[in-house]
Amino acid sequence: MGGVRVRAMEPADHQSVLALIAADLLPGQPAPDAYLLAAPARDGLAKTSTLVLTDTHDVVQGVMHCASRPSDGAGLIGWIHGHEDFDALAALIATSRAHLGPTRTLFAGTGPTQTPETVPFALPGIAEHRRPATSRALQAAGFTPATSRRYFHHPLTPTPTAPVFPMAELRPLADPPGVQVILMETDGTELATAVLHIGDGDHWLLWHLAVRADRRHRGIGSHMLAQCLHTAHTRGASSVIAHTDEDDATSIGLLTSGGFTSVDTLTVYHRRP
Repeated sequence: MGGVRVRAMEPADHQSVLALIAADLLPGQPAPDAYLLAAPARDGLAKTSTLVLTDTHDVVQGVMHCASRPSDGAGLIGWIHGHEDFDALAALIATSRAHLGPTRTLFAGTGPTQTPETVPFALPGIAEHRRPATSRALQAAGFTPATSRRYFHHPLTPTPTAPVFPMAELRPLADPPGVQVILMETDGTELATAVLHIGDGDHWLLWHLAVRADRRHRGIGSHMLAQCLHTAHTRGASSVIAHTDEDDATSIGLLTSGGFTSVDTLTVYHRRP
């Protein structure tokens, strides 16, 4: 790509970088804000840097965020965006490899390096269907899939039906903010639990849902899912997202029967030295 260069991100680039990230969001993911570009890295990471790709007029065309992990020496490409322009993405990936060093195992699509409680919706992985050029550029650079998760979305319009009986207990969560949903047996023991995290107010994340092993396959999971959707709606959410292992047929079936749509597959890639 003649005339382009990669340099460190500057404050004047922030709006362009946020627009690049927003262009790749999946349904239900909150829009990024300036905190994403300025927050300190979470514990256990070092040498974090954000690099931008610019054209001959110094207009930002792509961005990536890199870090190293001292615990095992791995290099991380946390996020990478470039308008799905294969050449721009390939240039960023080549720069990241040189920046992180040729002797490291590299992972790509590992997500933001900020502390998890500030970005609970920043799920790791590159969306395979929405971002095919990014996936192709990574594979062309020698990266292969390491892990994959299915991403689901449920708009809360029309209004979800309120569960009739029994109603679950709701406990507020502060770090990250959200709600724990607990369904009790008549003797006070836990029958099922779920955790919902609040994103930007409009979009919530179903992080966890589990039914006690001896009470599964009785419709309790479906009831809990309905409780979660109703709870999110009554507290102002316009949609709920969820994710699960690519081969978790039980969870996929529960989410699908509960009205969730499978939107994409999020894949983390890796490359050996």
